[in-house]
Amino acid sequence: MITDQDFIEATRKFDVLEKRGSFYNMAVNLMNSNFEIEAYFLILATWNFAVFRYAVKTFDIHAFRDKIRELEPYFVQLDGKEFRNINFKHYEDSITRIFEDLSSIDGVKFTGASKLMHLRNRDVFVMWDGYIKGNKSNKYYNKLDIVRSGRWEVVEYGNDGQSYLRFLIHMQEKFRNIHFQGSNKTFAKAIDEFNYVNITLPIQDIEKKEKDKGKKEKKNFDTST
Repeated sequence: MITDQDFIEATRKFDVLEKRGSFYNMAVNLMNSNFEIEAYFLILATWNFAVFRYAVKTFDIHAFRDKIRELEPYFVQLDGKEFRNINFKHYEDSITRIFEDLSSIDGVKFTGASKLMHLRNRDVFVMWDGYIKGNKSNKYYNKLDIVRSGRWEVVEYGNDGQSYLRFLIHMQEKFRNIHFQGSNKTFAKAIDEFNYVNITLPIQDIEKKEKDKGKKEKKNFDTST
């Protein structure tokens, strides 16, 4: 079971470790100042860089702007809703439509779609990435403290709108009893920070150590032959 203390400590750790947090705050300020498209591009360029960098030269800004306008009525249906008590199934069509339309855009894709959706409605949508959505090898998840302690069940989600909807429902169930009241972040954002600190960062650290070990072994082999 995830406790309030576990949750608060993770969000505090995120604030210390993740230097890109200031970009998120800048994007929120842009949204609040009605610079919506600029806010989306800032998030894509900083928090979705691995995908966005390959599409930036051919990215159709005008088509993207048109798509955002087209999706606005679906977003409006979710305005005023809150992650703890929203009936996600009731808004299934809107959520899956938004996700699938955004994730089909080169430079956005599946991780970026969740980030743009969150930025548009920070009280409802929780962001995810390939680590959080269970797309890595089980050998990594089995090494995580949160998995070994039984506080996190590894679920592999797909890349479609129904999978993202299922993820939101699972997150709502998992964190339903957490008491959190942040002055500068929503509960949905704090959930993402908890997942990022307990899943994404530890697996990235394992991957880096494996990569460094491989480089060292290759170097030793090259020098010995």
